[in-house]
Amino acid sequence: MTRLPFTADNLLAARRQVLVLASRAGVLPQRAADLKLALHEILTNSVRHGGGGGVLRVWVEEAMLICEVSDRGHVRDMLAGRRPPALDAEGGRGLWLAHQLCDLVQLSSSPAGTIVRLHCRTESARTQSGRDGSGAVESGRAGAGAETDPVDAGRAPTHPMHRAHPTHPAEISGAWPPARPAPHC
Repeated sequence: MTRLPFTADNLLAARRQVLVLASRAGVLPQRAADLKLALHEILTNSVRHGGGGGVLRVWVEEAMLICEVSDRGHVRDMLAGRRPPALDAEGGRGLWLAHQLCDLVQLSSSPAGTIVRLHCRTESARTQSGRDGSGAVESGRAGAGAETDPVDAGRAPTHPMHRAHPTHPAEISGAWPPARPAPHC
């Protein structure tokens, strides 16, 4: 797992780090560009609305590159990003755009903070003989500027908000992440 605290001062470095990790994990270049744009929107939201920054964690699990952004903000509308924003709205496009660009977006929020997870299938998920994309992929060593936590290597972080507030019916039933077809783009 790669862990990178971020503020407005290092957003570019965070996005670059994710591109390196995406390449190592086998994410196709166009999908990595989509992920970079989605991540930019989420990181910018954290800086603007989540206390000026937060922590970005990146890992590979079951042939998915997962980028988790956590901050001190609170999203009251749990459907934020699932509905298109109004044409005359001044904001509200970041989460919606992330939903359009990623294979899966999870949002968990409480007064203690918000976590957004962006999921992007790796190429190994597309080349599996089955459709569930359950082959594991190693992401390799993190690049400069990121911290790698050896204690958490090989497993996703658990956060109390995720267990207390599942955001997807498949998470409630235990089938997480749900099998999804490759995006059309």
